[in-house]
Amino acid sequence: MFKKIIFTVSFILMSLCGTAQKDINNFKYVLVPKTFEISNSEDQYQLNSLLKFLFNKYGYEAYFTSDDLPEDLKISRCLALNSEVAKAKGGLFKTKLEITLKDCFGNIVMTSQIGESREKDYQKAYTEAIREAFETFQNLDYSYVASQDEDTVVQSSVESDYEEKKADVVIAQRKADKIIDEAKDVDDETIAVLSKPDTSEIYYAQPIKNGFQLVNSEPRIVMILLNTAAKNVFIVKGKSAIVFKEDGFWYYSENNGELEEQQSMNVKF
Repeated sequence: MFKKIIFTVSFILMSLCGTAQKDINNFKYVLVPKTFEISNSEDQYQLNSLLKFLFNKYGYEAYFTSDDLPEDLKISRCLALNSEVAKAKGGLFKTKLEITLKDCFGNIVMTSQIGESREKDYQKAYTEAIREAFETFQNLDYSYVASQDEDTVVQSSVESDYEEKKADVVIAQRKADKIIDEAKDVDDETIAVLSKPDTSEIYYAQPIKNGFQLVNSEPRIVMILLNTAAKNVFIVKGKSAIVFKEDGFWYYSENNGELEEQQSMNVKF
């Protein structure tokens, strides 16, 4: 009878551990705050940096909450677990800490073992206790497994964002005629109209009314860029084309009935 009870308890514990590990594998990222409740200042004793370092070292993808986060995480914060470090009970003569991971709704997904230290120096004690507590996550065979629902939500959000950007460009193009009529600063005959930008050429943007003129190394004006309502999107005067910035780079895109492949540009503002 005793052996049967032991077997039953062991089976339940194994099931719980399996469930916890399955849950943690459903999260792609771990977010680390810049301040823990045990701290008096931001990244005190570099404990926050230590926790982020440990997660990344052992196969997780961790970021500070203040970092420039991946695009899918910006769209859905529920892809990440939020980490917390707190004091555990019973630490009269010891420093005892535990690490908790919560989902985006504040539900606890996993709590570490209690890390202990007898060091009197706070920095040494906290560092030692966090490292010991982290062994729980260090020993897990963590591997992110995306659920079908999460893929659908992220994909839908990305498509929606793309449609919004495309709509901004369409609106900008519809306003092109009005903007062009207002741009009277440069005589059209002085402009060397490009069929397509030369990727090896550097173009220098000079401010004019309602936009910029692009000058090559001769120097000669090769293109007039007219402002639009969209940020970093310009109408090319005299052509059915736009110049826009994406991921830190400038591109030229012309539409002659069918949208052609975009051409990169080296523009200096």
